Amino acid sequence: MVAIIISIASSIISGMVLFFLQRFFKKRAKSEEERDAAKAKENILILKSIDAVGKLTYANAIAIRDGKTNGEMHEAMESYNESKDEMYEYLLEQNANK
Repeated sequence: MVAIIISIASSIISGMVLFFLQRFFKKRAKSEEERDAAKAKENILILKSIDAVGKLTYANAIAIRDGKTNGEMHEAMESYNESKDEMYEYLLEQNANK
């Protein structure tokens, strides 16, 4: 009788341990996926920012060479402002999630 009770108790305990381990690993995997998605978005925004700065540099070089600003400078500034605003929104979102 004691052996039956011990075997039932051990089965229940091992089942509970497995359940809690599975729940822990699911939560951990979910948080890692969210972190990876955030890093991917951050990398995209960084590349957009670098591209916008490159456009500004190129437009500035043309303006210095020609001695006047042109449509390229305006377009580059708009691109820079858009990427800056997008990065700011992302940083606010990440700060709110912490």
